[in-house]
Amino acid sequence: MTAAVLTAWLLAASATTQVQARVVGLLTLPEVFGAGACDRFTPETITLHAAPDSRQVVGSIRVDTYWTFHDRGGCEGLVVNVHRAGAGRVGAFPTREYEYEAPAAIVLEQRGRWFRVRLPDGAAWLQASPRAEFLPLERLLPDRLAYLTSAWDGRLAASPGAAMTPVARSRPGADAHVRLVELRRIGDDLWVRVEVLSHSGCESAEEPGVTARGWLPAHAPSGEPTIWFFSRGC
Repeated sequence: MTAAVLTAWLLAASATTQVQARVVGLLTLPEVFGAGACDRFTPETITLHAAPDSRQVVGSIRVDTYWTFHDRGGCEGLVVNVHRAGAGRVGAFPTREYEYEAPAAIVLEQRGRWFRVRLPDGAAWLQASPRAEFLPLERLLPDRLAYLTSAWDGRLAASPGAAMTPVARSRPGADAHVRLVELRRIGDDLWVRVEVLSHSGCESAEEPGVTARGWLPAHAPSGEPTIWFFSRGC
């Protein structure tokens, strides 16, 4: 096996593993998204590396299409893609919103100002600029309109790390509205105490009832969050 083939195989294996890594937060990238919706900014290329402090460049994040601004206000059309080095592969940069129309990179690991972010075909490291802001789950989740995601398995525990049991309302997804009560880190695991609600406060003036209470790990075995929030509110 040649060195080039071995390197390619290792990178591919690493990318597959990295996709399963836990989502630990979001990272704002003003270089490619600006400071807010319709912000008039000068795009900059963000270099992607194989590892923190590595000279091996594996790609870049670029603005391929800039905003189109309308005469009557508003804008549309910003396109941010990942360009893989030497492979000619281009794909949409995966993001999640942290506020209304405010996309950010999905972070899988942090080492100082280096962040491993999700890509269309794996993950890679970037060095965040002083303008970029890291938003860990502990900061993102409290005081939000939260829900249990499709990664949740329909079970809750009486305490962090205790046996998980099914709850009556076990329909994960955007209809499983919850109230976040407490976050607690046990070793490397983040646990969340929630109250499962009968409905969203946005749907009715009637105060939501609590159908179940308990703890759940913030991450499923896949690494995906079991609880998330509506970035645009009601």
